[in-house]
Amino acid sequence: MSDRGFVPEGQYGPPGGDLSSLIQRTRDQVAKYLGQARTRQRRLLNVAIVAGALATALAGAPAVVGVQPSIWRILCILAAVCSLVAAIVTQLQKSNSAGENVSRAETVRARLDVLNIGLLSGNLSQEQAATEYAACVEQSSFI
Repeated sequence: MSDRGFVPEGQYGPPGGDLSSLIQRTRDQVAKYLGQARTRQRRLLNVAIVAGALATALAGAPAVVGVQPSIWRILCILAAVCSLVAAIVTQLQKSNSAGENVSRAETVRARLDVLNIGLLSGNLSQEQAATEYAACVEQSSFI
């Protein structure tokens, strides 16, 4: 998104009657963001799960199998690394507010759909739609 929000290059507001296409372009941008954010969120979650499981397996292996001290040390180091990776990935996901941003983007997308339908059906005036559109842009400023 540009510094000016969803406004096309060279314009500071929608031309008369073009608000519906502006809403659709914004909706498409939000949908693109959602696709990317969900993919990233899913990957981070999978890495955290696998790293946590590996840490548990590596730490528990010496107790179950009984290994030599030199191998035990290596397994403990690997378990610590896997545990660290799981912790870092989990914190990355939390610090980026990934879940919250995805939820907000889904809300914006739904509001844009309702806004477009109201505009096309004539239930909303251009002024009402423009005001509501501005609120949607403000709510999705993180994109």
